[in-house]
Amino acid sequence: MRHSIRRSLAALLCAGMALTACTAQEAPSPAAEAPASQPASLPAPETPTPSPSPSLLSPSPSSTSPEPPQDQHVEAVVSSNSLATDAGARILTAGGSAADSAVAVAAVLSVVEPFYSSVLGGDTWALYYDAGIQDVTSLNAVGPVGSKATLEDYTPRAGEYGIHQAILPGAWDGWMLWLRDHGNLPLREVLAPAIETARAGYPVSSEMTFWLTLQEQNIRNSPKLSELYLRGGGLVATGQTVTQSDLADTLEALATAYDDGAATAGDAAASHAAGIQAARDYFYRGPLAEAIVQYSDEFGGYFTLEDFAGYEAEQVDPISIDWGGGLQVLQNPPNSQGIAMLMALNILKTEDWSGRSPSDPDVIHRQVEAVKLAYADRFAYVGDPDRTDVPVDELLSDDYAVAQRTRIDMDTAAEWPIAAGLDRQSTDTTTFHVTDSEGNAAAITTSLGGQFLVVGETGIHINERMKFMSVDPENVNVVAPGATVRHTSNPYMVMRDGRPYLLGGNTGVDTQPQAQLQQFMNVVAFGLSPQEAVAQPRFVSTSFPQSIFPYPADNILHVETSFAPAAIAELRSRGHNIAVGQGIFGTANILEITEDGTVARIGAEPRNETASGVVLPLGQ
Repeated sequence: MRHSIRRSLAALLCAGMALTACTAQEAPSPAAEAPASQPASLPAPETPTPSPSPSLLSPSPSSTSPEPPQDQHVEAVVSSNSLATDAGARILTAGGSAADSAVAVAAVLSVVEPFYSSVLGGDTWALYYDAGIQDVTSLNAVGPVGSKATLEDYTPRAGEYGIHQAILPGAWDGWMLWLRDHGNLPLREVLAPAIETARAGYPVSSEMTFWLTLQEQNIRNSPKLSELYLRGGGLVATGQTVTQSDLADTLEALATAYDDGAATAGDAAASHAAGIQAARDYFYRGPLAEAIVQYSDEFGGYFTLEDFAGYEAEQVDPISIDWGGGLQVLQNPPNSQGIAMLMALNILKTEDWSGRSPSDPDVIHRQVEAVKLAYADRFAYVGDPDRTDVPVDELLSDDYAVAQRTRIDMDTAAEWPIAAGLDRQSTDTTTFHVTDSEGNAAAITTSLGGQFLVVGETGIHINERMKFMSVDPENVNVVAPGATVRHTSNPYMVMRDGRPYLLGGNTGVDTQPQAQLQQFMNVVAFGLSPQEAVAQPRFVSTSFPQSIFPYPADNILHVETSFAPAAIAELRSRGHNIAVGQGIFGTANILEITEDGTVARIGAEPRNETASGVVLPLGQ
């Protein structure tokens, strides 16, 4: 029997910079709590030099506990909020799978980080490794533009707040597919931590305070948002408690729909499948769809009941490149922008990185220039694959990567406009990761886009993904009824000889692929630990049209304040227009797994005061 969750979390919880390495056999020594930091959209704080992490050693059996089964796999969770991490660990301890744990994490994040994501009102891209069949699938839970949308109606409102900015929320259906195909526990048990947290309340973090301040006028204009986020005429302050009873009621109703559906079937498998379908129907063909469409009609949105009734999330094949050394880097296919990370890595993979440092100006310059070429191709070719021909095979071919590499001038920074590489023309967010005792693994990035808008009495914070579509009729990502947005969410998974090795993600709209590239390079090319990798100062290029209206291309290289002055000076000498500490650097999490699957190391975002990770005791 495993340790109680309270005991295991007290012993094994790793937070912020204190988290350097967690193994399944040995808890880290107590460490001081990580200092509070600014949200990722603010100028980044000085990043402390990370402590060296212990090497990954094969665990030895404890003298006071039985030797774990030989086929036991390490269980671990890392997310941007300790309450969500605790929920994921609780579900694993109860016998849940990586899918069960991931949904529990996502649901709690919907409560405590409503500015980043919503299990009900948002959208999701995710990767899942099924150890039973040794296969990875990509979850596309991104809904389409409402059928009442037109370019003519949307264009003059593209910069305005409102329900017209929402695409059909696809996340819930995607989560239900995962629970149907990979889940072990009933929905009520999976949602219990979120329901409890929503009813009991949670402390406001400094990140939440920042986002509330940005949205203060919209909050004051909305009676429902005012009820949630105002106290005595002012915004709730850091440390004060927020409850979300409407959201708790909605999650409770979905759990009840599952219970009622499950009761109609016979054996356990059929009962679970029937319950999941009932929960899907309650959202997309029942009371929640009706509530969202009614709100949409009242306030100028684009949804119809038929839009919801016809929607189903998809599990599709991921895309990938071979890095070498038995490593395969997997990403989510278009309409996700994840292909940009792979294109840039493909350009970089033939370079000899041995003995190099991530702070070397040559290293930074080559990575930045590879990112620019990848994003130029993203702008030119990547959109809804049902409406435009995305040349995935060509863009990820080794020959194309070699040709792109020759375009990099090591002495001069490229500036937008940057030509796409093929000779053809194409017709706010959170990330977290889980692995379970069976060896299943989940890498997730789920998002709202940053809008504080609650739908009626449902408690659902809904997305603003329409802002990420183009109003240019010639653009591959143009607004159209039924189209799917070029989605910025794109967690990655690295396989080592066919088994999960790295699960990673970085939030921040266009920051994501380029910061994830830096994560990968920091661990694989430069030998940093996961915690050192996420603590390493980040750069973010904006030498391409950005994803959010009005799509500026600023030709700025944003770097964090902890970048070495000498490196900044050298990069400026090559023509980089550098801004220090002003970019969207995002929040990052990484989970690294040893080849035998018995040890995990975690990198939790040190810039975020609430980020945490946990590794559960092996075989207990």
